Amino acid sequence: MPQGGDVRTRILEVAARLFMEQGFAATSVREIGERAAVGQSSLYHHVQSKGHLLFQLHQSFSKDLVERLNAVVATNSSPTVQIRELVRVFLSAVESHQAEVTVFLREEHALPDTYRQEIQRDRDQVNAIVDGMIENGIAAGELRKDLDIRLARLGIMGMCNWTYQWFQPGGEHSGEQIAGFFADLIINGMAEPAKDLPMYQDAEA
Repeated sequence: MPQGGDVRTRILEVAARLFMEQGFAATSVREIGERAAVGQSSLYHHVQSKGHLLFQLHQSFSKDLVERLNAVVATNSSPTVQIRELVRVFLSAVESHQAEVTVFLREEHALPDTYRQEIQRDRDQVNAIVDGMIENGIAAGELRKDLDIRLARLGIMGMCNWTYQWFQPGGEHSGEQIAGFFADLIINGMAEPAKDLPMYQDAEA
């Protein structure tokens, strides 16, 4: 691990990578310091505990995700365009920050109780944003009126979130291509049959 750059950022990046590779329980603070090339005194200046480090990773990712999704809503685009962009935001995060996404989705159970409530508030915000997009799509006549909003949101989130398990950077499909394909599946599955909605066009094809 290079020794340049901000120490805290380097520690978080190394911790995310080790937690992804080995799991939270199997990774020690000392190992994180050694991989990050940070001395023990400096390490414990930035890291209160391994649990606090896990919280920092969750907090950084969840607040960034909420901010990016709120920016999508602020565009005032049509609901289905926003849902398409929502999928792109999720897949972009997996492509560029796979370790952080993996930790966020797989290691939540290891968060100390003192931190879990704050992270849950961010997760609830994400759920509310997605629900709002679906509700607006129904109200605009773009999506079916018989949709179960909660089930639709769980389907969207499940499809997008699970990619951390199998996405390969530099693989056959880019995150952008996967996002376009997923968005077509999602929107066509929820759309009113008579609606002529925009489809993903692969710029690399």
